[in-house]
Amino acid sequence: MEESHILQLAAVSRAMALQGVCPWTNLQSIDSMLRYILGECQELADAVKENKASLEIASEAGDVLTLVLTLCFLLEREGKLKAEEVFAEAIAKLRRRSPHVFDPDNQISLEEAAEYWSRMKEQEKIS
Repeated sequence: MEESHILQLAAVSRAMALQGVCPWTNLQSIDSMLRYILGECQELADAVKENKASLEIASEAGDVLTLVLTLCFLLEREGKLKAEEVFAEAIAKLRRRSPHVFDPDNQISLEEAAEYWSRMKEQEKIS
């Protein structure tokens, strides 16, 4: 079976940040990558607002995704944390704040979901 595209992208991003296969990525810091991410987010927002062709929107969304994944591995390269910790925390946060998305038998309204999300976010701040 062919590896999923998201797994391929994660593997390439990992290689660029941790294995030195990309000279441009080798020069990037966490701060510089954050600036590039903000720029690419703006390009994506513009493409969506301007109702660009789906291929252009996909390209801009792909740029954002690639840079965010690469940032996760740069955090690892810089000794801040393992990229896997970022991925695990993203899932854990979704499980805490939106448990209904993991349980098809537990469907709730938009209002209930928003209230639960806000309540859990507040509890996380207190802890």
